[in-house]
Amino acid sequence: METKDFLKRAMLNEQEQVRDYQRFALGEKNEEVKKAFLEFAEISGHTASRIKDLLEKL
Repeated sequence: METKDFLKRAMLNEQEQVRDYQRFALGEKNEEVKKAFLEFAEISGHTASRIKDLLEKL
């Protein structure tokens, strides 16, 4: 697998994680868990953005 293909797949995975964490955060009653899910979503969003930047450089 080429680097560009791997990065595309990784970006899609991170974007999917953002959606999953946000969705689970919305339905979570435990505030600590909800906050953690939202933080995880933010981290995954930053990772996806960084991957996109790398793709644009290739």
